[in-house]
Amino acid sequence: MVETLKGIDRILLFRVLDSAGEASKLAFQTEHEINKTRDSDSVATKDGAVRSLGDLETEISVTSILAKGDDFADEIEQAFDDGQIIEIWDIDRSGEESAGKHPATYYQAYMTEYSQSPNAEDDTEMELEFSVNGKGVKGEATLTEEQSDVVQYAFQDTTA
Repeated sequence: MVETLKGIDRILLFRVLDSAGEASKLAFQTEHEINKTRDSDSVATKDGAVRSLGDLETEISVTSILAKGDDFADEIEQAFDDGQIIEIWDIDRSGEESAGKHPATYYQAYMTEYSQSPNAEDDTEMELEFSVNGKGVKGEATLTEEQSDVVQYAFQDTTA
């Protein structure tokens, strides 16, 4: 039976390329988009148009609601200010898991846009835009429980 791929099962992890720590998940990710495009040129000939393709360009956008005290949100903003390359993993948590790893695509990208929208009636949203170097590489990525459950609280017993 064919099943749909749920958006909630696809998450992004990030890490500043030069940092040595683990990749981080932005809390409260609401959506992300991966957009691939190619330019094409055509030359008119007596036999009809002949087309040639340009290079593949990939852009990634992500929207997240800011969490109070999220150190990684501050780190990603500083990386934007400093023009640093960001590593991005697009991980499918519903995919076949092998040895603690999930299907993923790995990218290296420059952040090209950073914005916050502190609306008086809503939570503050953060939107990030990335332009990818190259085209991304498919593989398997480790997803720790801490990375997956950034905002999930731990079970507490009824006793003190």
